[in-house]
Amino acid sequence: MIDRPGTGERVYLAIKTFLLSESALRPGERVDVPDLTRRFGASATPVRAALHRLVGERLLTSHQGEGFSLARVTEPDLSDLYQWNLALLVNAARTVTAEPPILEDQGNGDAPIRALEDLFARLAARSGNVEVEWALAGASDRLHRARCVELDLIPEFEEETRELRSLASDGALASLRQGLVAYHRRRLRLVSAITRRLHGLDDRDPRPRPAE
Repeated sequence: MIDRPGTGERVYLAIKTFLLSESALRPGERVDVPDLTRRFGASATPVRAALHRLVGERLLTSHQGEGFSLARVTEPDLSDLYQWNLALLVNAARTVTAEPPILEDQGNGDAPIRALEDLFARLAARSGNVEVEWALAGASDRLHRARCVELDLIPEFEEETRELRSLASDGALASLRQGLVAYHRRRLRLVSAITRRLHGLDDRDPRPRPAE
């Protein structure tokens, strides 16, 4: 196989999308490097480079001489991650102004997970703090599979997303901050159920559904 310029970034993005939204792997399970080379039509070099990059993003774990696995998820870790995501968002929401609106419209055509993550990214971008942007992007990546589970566990997921985006579009920043707190508190109460589902420890299909 020939690795042309830009192959590394293409392979990285393809593998990341696959592992976050399509892979049936559970936390802690090994990543099959030969399978990824076949799946994405690339040699082992850019595939391994992408996997090492994902280790740096804490989405994968590297095992010395023994390959890679999806990062494990424990209840305390997931609880900490939700609280970190909330702290970043509330901090961002305290620094932005209502004009111009964070969102020009509610983007009703977006899939709910993508619409939610788009709102969070826009809020971080409006904070004017690049460290908040980077931190929130990383938290969103690490929470993506959990959000795929939330979509099954929380019937109001889509309604929550529309409400938060509506508040952002209307410039109702105080109400938006309150909504973000309520949104995260609901998930913190479900950490045990979400963790079990991610590990396939109940009788429902544990595989994450695509966000699109």
